[in-house]
Amino acid sequence: MERSVKVGLLVTFALTGLFVHTGLSGVKVLSKAAAPELLSNPGFETPVLPPEGWALIRQAGWQTFTSGAADLMTLWAGAAHSGNQAVRFVSHGIPNFYQGLYQAVPVTPGETYHFSVYVKNDSTHPLKGSVIGQLSLEWHGTNGAEVGRLWSPAWGASLSATEWTRFEVTGAAPPNSAKAHCVIVEKGQGQPVANCVFFADDASVVKVSEE
Repeated sequence: MERSVKVGLLVTFALTGLFVHTGLSGVKVLSKAAAPELLSNPGFETPVLPPEGWALIRQAGWQTFTSGAADLMTLWAGAAHSGNQAVRFVSHGIPNFYQGLYQAVPVTPGETYHFSVYVKNDSTHPLKGSVIGQLSLEWHGTNGAEVGRLWSPAWGASLSATEWTRFEVTGAAPPNSAKAHCVIVEKGQGQPVANCVFFADDASVVKVSEE
């Protein structure tokens, strides 16, 4: 079984359509049927690892960032939503830490984009305390400056360790935007618990169009 959590413009996903409330005008249908995938290596299947093997996430074509400490994110062959590999996030015990990975994709102002990923808690070292994960769509202009940001709901200690949950965020690229950073982040406020683990797999970014 899988669960899904959505935010932004997205209200309901059914079959091949995204149904979006538009106030007094009723409901607008945004279709992502057959939309091309904008991410490279969205399932984290390359490079291919041996069973129970691991590698630095940068080898998978994703960029990383941290609050200062070395990142604790690895390509992992011990868990996967589909295929054989996923990303394993391990929390720092450093006050107000954060770490994440992202890909930058080109966008067109006014067009709507849908970002999703499947995540699962670790049964042995689950998320605790203030440690959470979250998605964001960060809009950037041609000069690289950020011009807007959307967040998904966060996941934390209540995240299932037995089934994968899909988190999503959808929104329109603002004026003067040229690309979106599609971000998966782990963070902890105050004094977070160290060695909390979650897995992420099957990320996706597509442009949705009106029907």
